[in-house]
Amino acid sequence: MSKFYSEIAKYYDYIFPTGKAQIELIKEEVGSQPKDILDVACGSGGYSEQLDQTGYNVTAIDLDEQMVKSLKAKNPNIDTYVLNMLEIEQLNKTFDLIFCIGNSVVHLNNNDEIKQYLQACKRCLNPRGKVVVQVINYDRVLDQQVKSLPLIKNADAGIIFERYYNYIEDQHKIDFHTILKTEDNELENHVLLHPIKSSEFVQLLQESGFKNIQLYGSFKKDTYKPQESAPLIIVAEID
Repeated sequence: MSKFYSEIAKYYDYIFPTGKAQIELIKEEVGSQPKDILDVACGSGGYSEQLDQTGYNVTAIDLDEQMVKSLKAKNPNIDTYVLNMLEIEQLNKTFDLIFCIGNSVVHLNNNDEIKQYLQACKRCLNPRGKVVVQVINYDRVLDQQVKSLPLIKNADAGIIFERYYNYIEDQHKIDFHTILKTEDNELENHVLLHPIKSSEFVQLLQESGFKNIQLYGSFKKDTYKPQESAPLIIVAEID
């Protein structure tokens, strides 16, 4: 895990505040509490906290130790672990819903690893359990050669977060270049992402044993439009 993520841990909630639409979609898909939920790549844990506070049994994992420490300090009631998303079976638990949002799954190296993650999810889900995944819409990014994502500003916290995309064709990777500007510091980082198109994701889900696969263009369940939607949200379930 990049040192960058540890460095931005204290700013994380200001850059990526917990969204109401995300919480509502997760609650709608998992059903009434108490249910067991796994938050994969939880960051500083805003979503885990809100779900815990509304009566769900939440487990949260992240690869960054500082993020996990932050969540543990805020809410010791949540089972929180430093863990790679490919290793969720080590938790020895089953869940009614597993969610991975924030464009996290594309930090995996290739489609094979994404399929490995999805297969691990299937084995960790209770009957009729579901996964929720959100990534950037890479149909649009690749087809339209998108070079940047919208600027994130938090005037109250004195933060500007710049995000740039550079597609490296011969590697089929995106160099994700970020610059976090605070009142007294500037943190810069590069990380390689694996861009996956919606059709590829659907195929991997089908091959991993998922059904009722739904694609949305927002957490409010707007219609997914490959050349227009900013994010891609996927909901799928098992038997």
